[in-house]
Amino acid sequence: MAAARFRVSWRLVLFVCAGWTIAGALLGAQSALGSAMTGGTVVPLGRSVAGAMGQTLPWIPVTLAVVALTIRFPLGRGLWRRHLPVHLVAAPVLSFVANLLVVLGFWARLGRWRGVGMLVQQGALWGTVNLHVALMIDAAVVGITSWVLHSRAARARELHLAQLEGQLARAQVQALNAQIRPHFLFNTLHSIGQMWRSGRSDEADAVLDRLGALFHRVQRCTARFEVPLAEELDLVREYLAIEQARFRDRLRVGVRADDDALDSLVPPLILQPIVENAIRHGVAAVSSAGRVDVSAAVRGDRLELAVRDDGPGMDAPSAQRGSGTGLRNTRDRLTQLHGDRATLRVSSDARGTTVTIELPRRAAERLEADAAAD
Repeated sequence: MAAARFRVSWRLVLFVCAGWTIAGALLGAQSALGSAMTGGTVVPLGRSVAGAMGQTLPWIPVTLAVVALTIRFPLGRGLWRRHLPVHLVAAPVLSFVANLLVVLGFWARLGRWRGVGMLVQQGALWGTVNLHVALMIDAAVVGITSWVLHSRAARARELHLAQLEGQLARAQVQALNAQIRPHFLFNTLHSIGQMWRSGRSDEADAVLDRLGALFHRVQRCTARFEVPLAEELDLVREYLAIEQARFRDRLRVGVRADDDALDSLVPPLILQPIVENAIRHGVAAVSSAGRVDVSAAVRGDRLELAVRDDGPGMDAPSAQRGSGTGLRNTRDRLTQLHGDRATLRVSSDARGTTVTIELPRRAAERLEADAAAD
């Protein structure tokens, strides 16, 4: 989520510079005003402000270093135990650096140089004396930076979830109204009617049951962002069983998946529209029998899904031309979930068409464990 990233930008540098400059100016003005009101030696405003600036401006690079350190080692939920020691070690070191710069500035105003040894000694002395101030400043910067990081991450998550919800809502509508197209429902009901009229009432009842089960699965799975592959394949099998009843001996199917792929998480309805395309443009496009194969395999940390048909191919003169909506929407949903880590490839020739999807493999139980850890 690139939108949730927070980095040391020029705008942040200018903001920090302005903040410490204003703090120095106010501190100097207050000191000059105080000297005038107490009746003692009046300190000129310019000299007082210059002296205060020498105390505050050295904190500019230290503040930016604390911000960068907080970005690199955030103290969010699940991380603070591992990253807190880094901040505890860095706080006194940065206090020493800040006071080293204060001493250098003081010497520069006096026009003196007392050597490296004295510089280190004075930096360590004032760093120790003012350690409580440094810790308070460090804690405030870490707290503000952590809040900004958390706020940006929360906004990015909300935007991402809104985008996913929009994609899922569209996928659900398309699943019920487009991907499971009216012509499919009409043809299935027509086939059921023919079965009843021809005395094949048992087959008709079975197809009707499968049709109801299919729509129930569609409604249930599209309520989630991701589902286990085993659940997606069950939906595909229901769909293929209905199509087999419609095409009878003209359609042969195969669904196979590696055992370690079944618990992998995939977007709901990622395969059904591709399988429907394979039947529509592969099997239905020719008069002879055709075959559709669905496979899933684990390749290292990747999940590979493939849908193959032995139809005439996309370039055949008799091939039916589709709108490409199914593949385009599938690509969009993969991009929403996985960015450029997911791919969809289509290869087609006279021997058939293959659609291959590759995406990062995430097991359902592992995702639940990560959520619990967070």
